[in-house]
Amino acid sequence: MEYIDNAIDSADQNCFDESLNSYTKPIEVKVVFSGRTARDAQVTISDNCFGITNFTKVVENIGNSDKKAQGFTNGQFGFGMHSYMAACKNLEVTSKEANGKAYRLPLSRDLFDQDRSEDVRLPDPKVVSDFPTESGTVIRLSGFDTGIWKSIDIKALKEEIEKHFELILHRKNLTITLVHAGGTNEQCGAFDYSIYKGEVYEDFITELSFHNDKRLKAPKVITPKHPVRIFLKMTEGVALNKPPVFISKGRRICEIKDVKSFKSKHKSDIWGHNTVTGFIDVQDLLDPTIARNDFRSTDKSRALFEELYQLEDLIIDYVRRANAQTDEKHYQKLEDVLNKALSKLAKVDAMNFRSTFLKGGDTPLAGGSFGSNFEDEGGLPDFGEDETVTDGSSVGEEGEDGLGQNEGGEEPGGQTEGENAKNEPQFADSEYAGKERKKSGFNIRISDADPQIDADTNKPLRSILSGEQIVIFKKHEDFQKRVRPSRQGDSKITHRLLSYIAGEITVHYKDQFYNKRENGQPEYNKNMFVGMAEFMYELEEILAPLDNKNLSELS
Repeated sequence: MEYIDNAIDSADQNCFDESLNSYTKPIEVKVVFSGRTARDAQVTISDNCFGITNFTKVVENIGNSDKKAQGFTNGQFGFGMHSYMAACKNLEVTSKEANGKAYRLPLSRDLFDQDRSEDVRLPDPKVVSDFPTESGTVIRLSGFDTGIWKSIDIKALKEEIEKHFELILHRKNLTITLVHAGGTNEQCGAFDYSIYKGEVYEDFITELSFHNDKRLKAPKVITPKHPVRIFLKMTEGVALNKPPVFISKGRRICEIKDVKSFKSKHKSDIWGHNTVTGFIDVQDLLDPTIARNDFRSTDKSRALFEELYQLEDLIIDYVRRANAQTDEKHYQKLEDVLNKALSKLAKVDAMNFRSTFLKGGDTPLAGGSFGSNFEDEGGLPDFGEDETVTDGSSVGEEGEDGLGQNEGGEEPGGQTEGENAKNEPQFADSEYAGKERKKSGFNIRISDADPQIDADTNKPLRSILSGEQIVIFKKHEDFQKRVRPSRQGDSKITHRLLSYIAGEITVHYKDQFYNKRENGQPEYNKNMFVGMAEFMYELEEILAPLDNKNLSELS
């Protein structure tokens, strides 16, 4: 990463046209891996940039980088050339300026094994004639520590390059290529935010103000040389887990939520939210610390942070709107889970009905820990993929009188052989209207519409049965009391919410269940209530693995 950065710095100094966001000549950086063991491994980083000016000074001195005072380049600490010592024993650097000679200098970690820096003796650079391009630099690393070489992952390196040089990789006339030991090439590319749907917040800050003395009424005004760019995207239905980062001089510094001196109150619900991504490009306004996890404390950094604190109230509105859209998609996934759970349970319920009520017995409905049979090693219930009938029919797999149907081939809420199923009224805002129906005879819909009002009590209804759809109103206060937001703004499924949903489904399902099977209003029977409670408990048991999960985990 250090040597790639040095190559880009060289190109930035000599041939970058900011107005075109392009280099004036094709810049090629190549990282080639060879060898299969630490003993014979080599990594070669080559570029066709402009060579190392002051060759001897750069390789012999630490902390005296010529790039310290240059606002448009990244180097400032002067350690880059010697960073090889953390990973391998040997460095060989060869560099050539245009119309100049090529110099080569081999270095070894052992040379620095001295008590005093003045005792270090480095060899003199040698002139070579085999440099491959008109100008540029070739770095060759060898003698890798065994543990280091085994840990090198080219795919991970590619990802790191793409993250670190995100904005630079958008520039024209630049290619960074990784070459595997087998000769396979991989080219690094810039992250493309446009491939994800979602809302974008973008702003350019051209002026900052900061009260550096509370006794003064007038704030100090700071005008950045380059506008600070804020680009955030709230992805729709996709948790990228790519938090927004600070970028300086085209390079990533760190994730915004990790900057210690940035005292935001929204580090979780904006800067750490799993559907919020993007960057704040500070250009050359701020200086990162050597650990690259913070910025040096100056009036400029304090002024920028103050500006961001004020913008957060506006940005959080964008995030909340995006969360609402994402929540809706996640609730649709929850609907799918509920539909499959109800379909499974309806089959067992029909069997219990035949074995108990149709025989006229007084014994309770068959019990047991039914829901545990549908858990998959402690994860979400495995409800199967065969519960949907797209033509509106309700024919079971078990034959003419399959489980989940009543004696006439019907299910509660269903039509015989799917008759008139497509003509049943559907709830207006249903995502499932006219699409498909579960074998339980019902579709479950968690609606974002305002609850309907009961004409008799004048109270908002928690749920309704609309045609063959059980509609649960998400905006009802009893529903909202049972949803807990996570730290990142996502909705969390609570045990109380699962009990609430199970109760609402059971009321409508069992009402239809008994009416269908008794061919009218059933006569009061204690076992009806036992069966209703049993059904709700079993449905709760099936849904138990969802307890305390974020809605986003269902997608």
